[in-house]
Formats: sequence, structure tokens, C-alpha cells
Amino acid sequence: MEIELGPLFVGGLLAGWGVAVPLGAIGVLLMWEALAGGFGAGAVAALAVALVDGLYCVAALAIGAAAAPVFASWGAAPAVGAGLILLLLGGLGLRRRPAATVPRDKPRPPSPGRVFATFAGLTAINPATLLYFGALTAALPPSLGLHRAPAVFVAGALVASLAWQLILVAVGAFAGGRIGVRGQALLSTCGYGVVMLLGAAAVVAALLGLVAG
Repeated sequence: MEIELGPLFVGGLLAGWGVAVPLGAIGVLLMWEALAGGFGAGAVAALAVALVDGLYCVAALAIGAAAAPVFASWGAAPAVGAGLILLLLGGLGLRRRPAATVPRDKPRPPSPGRVFATFAGLTAINPATLLYFGALTAALPPSLGLHRAPAVFVAGALVASLAWQLILVAVGAFAGGRIGVRGQALLSTCGYGVVMLLGAAAVVAALLGLVAG
């Protein structure tokens, strides 16, 4: 029986956009990375995020729905841990935000390797991505042929995630070239403030869920 690869690839695209499009802390940080360091630095960060999304998709296909009970057994710990890391990251960002005056010496931008490692790590700490892909792949009909051509589905998810992350990076880079130093300082404060709010919301939601359970 031949497999129609087109629908399988489109399914991967939809899955990738489903996990990438909701704007969270990573999206905010991607735009700020591009705003501060340019499109090149942002593209490296976007590639890191998309690759981790792709790896989570591969993991979900490999272990299937079995991952969901494992993470569920951990209770609120993963969400609380991720939220605390976001709070710490936002606090450090606010502390190191650019000044509203033009600096005499422009600070050296972080290396591409450091940017890649940072964003890969931040994306990997969120197990919800694995749960998302695990639940989705378990719900797909067998007629789609996912078990016979999983690489096509993964490729679709990877392409979709990377495309969306690059859109965010392009927006950040476009704004960075047109916003002055004071504007960048204000956006930095707002951006890292949003990251802290998202982290606090993740912690509170996890704890409330624990109490309700």
C-alpha cells in the first residue's frame, strides 16, 4: 500500500505551527535577540528552537503516548521548574538591560555557539512540547501512514517551527534597525518583564493545579 507523503508532510506542518505559533517566553526572547544582535544572531537562536522542537517530535514518535503518563507522574515539578527558570532569566535580563544612553564602548555580542546553546536549553526545559507531539501523534489515524514514513512528518514539523521562529526574528531585526537606544531600552524592559510574568503564571498555574488535584 502506497503512502501519500503530501498529507503526512502537511500534517507535520500543522503540528509544528501548532506548537510554535502561540507567542510565549521563547518568542519574546527570539525577537529581543534579533533586535539586539541582528538577524544573524536571531536566526541562530531560531534554528536552535526549531531543532529542539524537531527532536521532541522524534522522541514523541519513538515513545508514543507512553511519555504522557511519565511526565504526569512528576506532578507540578516540571512546570514549576520551568517557571522559576523563566523568572530567573527575566530578572537577569532586566538587570542587564541596555542603558537609555548611548554607550561609549559597544559590548561584544555573544558567540553564535552560546546563543544556540542558550535557546536550545530554554526550549528543552519545557516538556509540554513532548506531551503535545505525543498526544497528537497518538491521535492521528493509522491510514495516514505515520508509522511507515515518520521522517516526512518530522520534516514538516521542523520546517513549520523554523519558518515561524524566523518570522519572529525578522520582526525583531526590522524593529532593531529603526528604534533608537531609548526605545531599545524600553522594549528590553517590557520584553523581560513579559518573560517574568509568563514564568510567574506558569508557577502559579502549576501550584493551583496541584492544590485542586
